[in-house]
Amino acid sequence: MLKPTLALLILLSSNLPAQQTQKPDDTPNASTLSTSDSPTTTIFKARTDLVLVPVVVRGKHGDPISGLTASAFRLEENGKQQTISLFEELQTAATDTPPTPILDRGYSNLPFDDTHQLRLTIMVLDLLNTTPNQRSDGRDLLIKFLSKGLAHNQPVSLLCITSKDLELVHPFTSDATVLIAALKKLQLGAERIMPRRDAIEKTLKQLTEIAQGYIGIPGRKSMIFATGDLPDPRLAITPNPANSFFDQEFDETFKTLIDANIAVYPFEPLAFSREPTFTTRRDSRRASFSDEGLRHFADATGGNRCIEANDLMKCFAEAVDDSRSYYMLGFTVPPEDRKPGWRNLSVKVSAEHANIRARSGFFYGNPAPSGTPKSAHDAEINALASPLAYSALPMYVRVLPPAPNTTAGTPPASATKTTVEFLVTIPLSSVRIDPTSSSPLDLEIGAIALTRDTREAGEFLHPVRGNPKPEALQQFAREGLKLREKLELPPGSYDLRFMTRDNNSDRIGTVVFPLDVK
Repeated sequence: MLKPTLALLILLSSNLPAQQTQKPDDTPNASTLSTSDSPTTTIFKARTDLVLVPVVVRGKHGDPISGLTASAFRLEENGKQQTISLFEELQTAATDTPPTPILDRGYSNLPFDDTHQLRLTIMVLDLLNTTPNQRSDGRDLLIKFLSKGLAHNQPVSLLCITSKDLELVHPFTSDATVLIAALKKLQLGAERIMPRRDAIEKTLKQLTEIAQGYIGIPGRKSMIFATGDLPDPRLAITPNPANSFFDQEFDETFKTLIDANIAVYPFEPLAFSREPTFTTRRDSRRASFSDEGLRHFADATGGNRCIEANDLMKCFAEAVDDSRSYYMLGFTVPPEDRKPGWRNLSVKVSAEHANIRARSGFFYGNPAPSGTPKSAHDAEINALASPLAYSALPMYVRVLPPAPNTTAGTPPASATKTTVEFLVTIPLSSVRIDPTSSSPLDLEIGAIALTRDTREAGEFLHPVRGNPKPEALQQFAREGLKLREKLELPPGSYDLRFMTRDNNSDRIGTVVFPLDVK
């Protein structure tokens, strides 16, 4: 059973609209997890040390430069030239058609089926580190861009950083009118009343949640970020003993944003209007984002610092276009050089009048814990409570049709609980199989059903472990790992939250959707 604190923590989160619309279908047959007594001879991928670096290359007039080869690039890590072992030029489909929603698989934490067309834009309005005037101006600027500057059929999601929790204003859609309407209805809130330390912690946590929500979606994502007085990100790259409380939080935020391939394009609306107390006593712990700090945050993730006085709409348009055409470079970290920490990157290209945009570094390894280490259970709680579906572990959940009632004299449904069955499908390619372990397949799967007034109505949590036989693995590769689950629920309307954790990789996937039980 899930711990009792789970329901209480989820009370703080926003309800997430269903990612997909389920299409009724015949009841599929769930695969049985077969195991063998001895290790199989199948070769599996282990932990990778390949570092991926997306690089945007534009010409003198801002147009993308295409057709370059790997020999045109020079890639350095901490001042040492690296051999480019992976090289690819990536462009979205020329037809400029919107991506196709996933069909026939139930509810999912992946929004689209044809991932080769993805060029996603994430708009974030900071309601925690801004004044009311800044929030209003930031909202107006986003509305202006959506009205006149957004490319046709461009998928955009809207989120807000708040004093409580991350808020999903609207999931991905290419309908600008819907996004504009959502922004106009948005409540901007009053002045911030919160200790600076708490504001920093909440900001970093919510930025990490955004990255976790989109980390499993392929492709480069652009984040247009309307923000104000935030913690200086240079503290994460150049640690200061006075800031050790936030070292792990900074490291985790930067690492997750980079792993999610999110390039940040921050801008500060009405910088002069910030509350005076935000900008005084700029000691090492209360350091604010100066213009230099915003630029450093953008550079670290491969984005660009947008300035309101210098054609802001053009900067937003470039943010969208940067994820439509870019090069992906990759190099391998050698076995003798795998110490965790921040590493600087430098990319150069030998092309006439070329301007490049690439991240200035990356965090290798896992951030060192500070204070009390976070447990696997804490990570699962955070994932289930988040308004964004975590996508590091792709998964699909289908509600199965009810079994025919053949028992005479069954009490009326209003007096009994109904057994609701689900089919959970997990692509085998997203799961790490560890052949050195006694249980090469090691997952945890759970779900919780909340009433519309956020009371817990049902839950389960159990392990899925085994050593699949080669023939079972072949079936999983074709059809995915299929698991039948069930909940006993009284009649009513619920928000269902499913979670799967891969203990071999620490990846978590969640799926959230509404359910009516008759």
